[in-house]
Amino acid sequence: MMSTEPVGLLHVLIVYERPSAHRVVCHARSVSLERGVFLGDSVLPVDSPPGAVIPPARVVRMHRQPFREFTELPAVWSAVVELEGPDLSWVQLEAKLRAVPPATGTEQGQAG
Repeated sequence: MMSTEPVGLLHVLIVYERPSAHRVVCHARSVSLERGVFLGDSVLPVDSPPGAVIPPARVVRMHRQPFREFTELPAVWSAVVELEGPDLSWVQLEAKLRAVPPATGTEQGQAG
């Protein structure tokens, strides 16, 4: 692994609906003890091959009754998670997803 920053991990338990090709509503559990999953995080399949060009999804909403909406999904919690992105065909039942802050790897370390 190239980065030493902790990543959040989501395990998709149920895919509720796909209201459009760019949005998926699923029930997922945070399974990483190193880092929770945050609103706005970018997510990709854990098993995506190195160098693969898979556009990331973005966490746009997390909610759970009776707690309502929240901005962090801590370890072992599960919730309804809404993802948005250009192609979400890879979000399937039992998928394992890694979640990272959206700015990771973009425009960082570039000299100006």
